[in-house]
Amino acid sequence: MSTQFMYESQKMGRTQYQAFFAALIGWVFDYYEVFLLSFVIIPMAHSLHLSTGQTAALESIQLAGLALGGMLFGVLGDRVGRKGMLMYTVILYGIGTLMRAFSFDYAWLVIWTGIAGFGIGGEYGVGQALVSEIVPSKQRGFWSGLLYGGIFIGIAGGAAVGGYVLPVVGWRWTFALSAIPALLAAYIRGRIDESDVWEQKVAKRKRPLQTAKYGAKRFWLPFIICLIASVFQFFAYYGITTFLPTYLVDNEHFSMGHAAWWLFFTAFAGLVGAVVGGYTADKWGRRITLCYLAFIAALGGLWLFLSWKSLLNSSLILIPFFLLYFGSNGATVFGSLFSEMFPTDIRSTGVSWSLQIGRGLAFIPPLITAAIFPIYGYKPIILIGAAEFMALGLWAWVFRETKDISLDSLDEPITDDHAAAAAPVEV
Repeated sequence: MSTQFMYESQKMGRTQYQAFFAALIGWVFDYYEVFLLSFVIIPMAHSLHLSTGQTAALESIQLAGLALGGMLFGVLGDRVGRKGMLMYTVILYGIGTLMRAFSFDYAWLVIWTGIAGFGIGGEYGVGQALVSEIVPSKQRGFWSGLLYGGIFIGIAGGAAVGGYVLPVVGWRWTFALSAIPALLAAYIRGRIDESDVWEQKVAKRKRPLQTAKYGAKRFWLPFIICLIASVFQFFAYYGITTFLPTYLVDNEHFSMGHAAWWLFFTAFAGLVGAVVGGYTADKWGRRITLCYLAFIAALGGLWLFLSWKSLLNSSLILIPFFLLYFGSNGATVFGSLFSEMFPTDIRSTGVSWSLQIGRGLAFIPPLITAAIFPIYGYKPIILIGAAEFMALGLWAWVFRETKDISLDSLDEPITDDHAAAAAPVEV
């Protein structure tokens, strides 16, 4: 009788809930880090006399660290295991965050921000691979969407700490206090079970690294398709959102608390979108869900572009903002969709590389934004983002539909070009 994997169960059990929660808390830290920095960078720039170019570069270094961490930890997640890598990523993040509290010049701030970003960069791909392999397959879209929805808890947390704690304790204590939960997360992750799919299909086989498993059809083609989707998503999202607190505080003269409230609202809209998107991904399919979410975001962005000045100080602006951030959840579908594009032995690599390289390339939008908004304001940035969301909605149809697919069916023998003749290569 064949072994029943956890994903073949009909409902979630205790072990599955524990593993899901362990993956979720790390992903919460990811966006907490990104959005906390968008607040902390304001008093930090004043304290250390940083220019606009230096602050934009710091945020770009953070995103570049995310990409590099995603690449390395994605591969290690396939080679060493999901559980171990999830522990190491959050520990690195904790160290980088704590040490920024003791940075007294720009150079060290750059180094520790890069390390924090590098550690947190490994979170999503490894965590999503674990979740995809342990939750019931019929509910994979929902639980993957809920996992991605953790970013909105992180955004709300970053906004709360940045808007209300930061003005009281200062930016150094904010970093120091933010490192503490990372230690708790590492402890929790040490107590979860490893993915049974990975243990059965990768760890127990004890095969040396095969170059053939990274063949064109098996890895590179799905990777490129996923990467392009990520680039559209994160160029749009980060282009609009990264400098929003700075713009509201410096240009529209909002208080830190008022700017934080705006991010709270975007987090609420995003969380609603993540839950709805996860549900429809299982009911309707991955492609149609990705498409309609991206189109709704494009509609919200276009509405904001046309009414920015007239609605900026009106509560009516919450309507297009809700649409924008409800729909900017195309990445909610990425978790299940990307996981279902790659076999078990390269799933962590494929998901991590696709998502985090896309995010890493998004170091470009903050630089463009920093150059544009002091001269032309925020409207052109919103319009560019709306166009990118529209492109993502169209790109959704390049994917094959993977709703209800069995992960077992993806684990075919390596038969890519020249694979039969390819010799194993020792690491």
